[in-house]
Amino acid sequence: MKFIILKRKKPLKGGKPIISLYSIVLGVILFSLILQATSKNFLDVLRVILMSFTSPSIVLDVLALTMLGYALLLSFKAATWNIGAEGQFFVAMIPLIYLLIVKYPEFPLPGLMVALATLLAGIMGASWAMLAGLIKAHTGVNEVPITLILNYVAYYIVNYLVYYPFRGRHVYGYTRTDELPKHYTLNVYLKLSSPTPESSPLYPVLRWAYDITYQLTYYVYWLVVAIATALVVWFILSKTTLGLRLRALGHNPDFLLASGINVKKYYVIALAASGFFVGITSAMYLLSYAKRLSYPIEAQTAGYGYLAILVAWLSLLELKYIPVMAYVVGALRNAGIALQITGLGGIEQSLLIIGTVLFSYSILSFLSEYEIKVMK
Repeated sequence: MKFIILKRKKPLKGGKPIISLYSIVLGVILFSLILQATSKNFLDVLRVILMSFTSPSIVLDVLALTMLGYALLLSFKAATWNIGAEGQFFVAMIPLIYLLIVKYPEFPLPGLMVALATLLAGIMGASWAMLAGLIKAHTGVNEVPITLILNYVAYYIVNYLVYYPFRGRHVYGYTRTDELPKHYTLNVYLKLSSPTPESSPLYPVLRWAYDITYQLTYYVYWLVVAIATALVVWFILSKTTLGLRLRALGHNPDFLLASGINVKKYYVIALAASGFFVGITSAMYLLSYAKRLSYPIEAQTAGYGYLAILVAWLSLLELKYIPVMAYVVGALRNAGIALQITGLGGIEQSLLIIGTVLFSYSILSFLSEYEIKVMK
């Protein structure tokens, strides 16, 4: 008996978007069955997962993953696989910590300093990503292992800086930086009282609406930057010569070579552009949420750089699907945390649920393009 793999002549009904939907559903089912095998109640697990999709706390994750998804889209469109967003995310925080906390905590023009530090964060992220592009351009080494290794190099560098030169003076013995001065933070506080008493039947719905509004208002600067990022990435890919060449690099690099275009240069540009927007996301994360760094940083990271890879793939490298998949992946990450809180699993559940979705996506993507026939 032999197994023969053949490319499908006709695509499956529903197209690629249905693959992403099936991947999420199948991944959640697989995850629930795994927990069921460890004596966890399937329905309890499913209930917690579904509730995570309506939790106001996912606003933070959606904003971070949306921006990172757009950042990775720039390089993925060029078939240049930036797996190093995690490292770029933390390296980009170096100029922010130095300028806003260490060097100029009381700068007279805080808005100007925040803008400068954010720009430098983008440049830092671009420079770190560009290292992999330069290595690929001059040696031909694939960018995947390079960007992955650079993640760990970034961890060591930032850990050293937090432990020694950036270590705070008012941290009560903890190994971390001082907190970001309040005049540098990018938050808006909503001051509204609850619209109805808790005894009202409408209270749960109105409370949820209030919490969502509070979160969106609290991160409103980040929301504006995320929308601007989406527009800029769309403009680059759709309306510029650079975007045309990046897309051509992903579809047919031989065409660019035949046209006399330096393909190596665009590998570097793709990674640098991707790293720049990762750096901007990093700045928003620090200015709006983290406010400081603690040692070791790998213990406090949410793994956004890795989760964003899943966001980009599940979105089928389509701009319009990035926010949707950022919402889904953010909800699944929060589901893992909620399962730990409710005693239905440990911290590893966050990784397991993402892993089952990614596994399902890989299998279904393969089966959507190929069919397996059994020959006797």
